[in-house]
Amino acid sequence: RITIRNLLARKLRLLLSGLAVVLGVMFVAGAFVLTDTLGRTFDSVFATAYSEIDVVVRGKSKLHVNEFEGENVPSNLPASLVDKVSTLPGVASATGVVSADGARVIGKNGKALASYGPPQLGGNWVDSDTLIDLREGRAPTKDDEIVVNAAVAKAAKLSVGDRVGVLTLEPKREFTVVGIYGYSGGRDSIGGVQEVLFTTPVAQRLMLGEPDVFSSVVVDAADGVRPTTLRDTIAQALGDEYIVKTGEELADEESQSLKEGLAFFNNILLGFAAVALFVGVFLILNTFSIIVAQRTRELALMRAVGASRRQIVAAVLTEAVIIGLLAAVLGLGAGIGVGAALAAIFSAFSDLELAAIGVPLTAVISAFVVGLLVTIVAALLPALR
Repeated sequence: RITIRNLLARKLRLLLSGLAVVLGVMFVAGAFVLTDTLGRTFDSVFATAYSEIDVVVRGKSKLHVNEFEGENVPSNLPASLVDKVSTLPGVASATGVVSADGARVIGKNGKALASYGPPQLGGNWVDSDTLIDLREGRAPTKDDEIVVNAAVAKAAKLSVGDRVGVLTLEPKREFTVVGIYGYSGGRDSIGGVQEVLFTTPVAQRLMLGEPDVFSSVVVDAADGVRPTTLRDTIAQALGDEYIVKTGEELADEESQSLKEGLAFFNNILLGFAAVALFVGVFLILNTFSIIVAQRTRELALMRAVGASRRQIVAAVLTEAVIIGLLAAVLGLGAGIGVGAALAAIFSAFSDLELAAIGVPLTAVISAFVVGLLVTIVAALLPALR
């Protein structure tokens, strides 16, 4: 009772004692909230991107990088592979697709559009792509015609009929915008990706560097054929030279690659947390040393009227536990706010549609473990003295 009355009588001391712990807990909880939110966001992005795909055939990568470093560069596939795959049992259709990073649209200000993370893809127009919704104009039919997604059109202020420069593997070339498209669900882009689509021959030359090749073959399964069964059939027919995966496998793989890159942000925030907690230990250690020194007569009086050593130590540690619990609750709340704010900033720069802000169990557990542990450790020495 005396311990609790002392805390209530000195509210400012209580607040200042826990402030450093609040900051430390805030960074720890914020790191887990941020990575959890972005992780679920990327899960949704890739699940959407591959939702209409049964099986994809790709060449083995020339260079493997994670999603934060750039786009993987698979080996080009010969156009004859499309015909070979289309004749296999269980295949309803096979479509050659060109898609590669590096198509930069020149805006009306004469500068290339910037991208803060998502790739700037160039590819070929595919009539059978059910994910794409042509909002204005028509598909490209001539070598100097392109269609762009709504994200590019808004960023570069483009309309159907405009002439625009595009940088690819070749120097700047002028094209006429004949169409603007979005994606199912009314989205302007998937994951903030800027995308330009050419006719197939032009896309092969400008994005892959050679004619009659594709970056992947998208395969639709016949009615009643499971994607995993079709994957195994195609893989057996093509051998080890090619990579064959279902759309679900590709979504999981690319999402996992991005989550590995998110560890970078997590480590930065945890680094701030470590510094705040390191400082917090000394602040609380000094605070409790001063508290014990100021209360020497009070504690001595308690000893004189019968309080044991254990009770005196327990009284000081009780204060530490109360401060730690309050700091953990406040730090967790602040951490959720910080994580949400950082996720919103990331979304604003990358045009990502964020998943709902979530509080993972790791954030809650770490907040209370860190808050209590740091405060108790810092209070233990002066309590024993």
